[in-house]
Amino acid sequence: MGDEEATLLIRERENFDQRYAEVEAWSVPESDRYPEGVKYSFQYGEFDGDTVVRYDNFPDHPDAPNHHRHDEDGAVEGIDFDGLAPLYERFRSEVNDHGHDWH
Repeated sequence: MGDEEATLLIRERENFDQRYAEVEAWSVPESDRYPEGVKYSFQYGEFDGDTVVRYDNFPDHPDAPNHHRHDEDGAVEGIDFDGLAPLYERFRSEVNDHGHDWH
């Protein structure tokens, strides 16, 4: 998929001490990989590159369900995807649960 086929929907980033939260989502053509027409990555991690939690639907793990969550132990689990807004709120809640007040 070329960049001309994707339209940025949201891009936010906030830095907290040694960690950051970053949200990116794009509208993309519907396909087998992106049946909802959306591609996203919600990353909460450490500046040294370690992931604390990440939600995405990238095909980086062929055995993972389309919508999945990565945790700091490296586990990948499938999630229910009810749209970007509910997932965004779930992600923000997890960031806040780690002690960072993200508005």
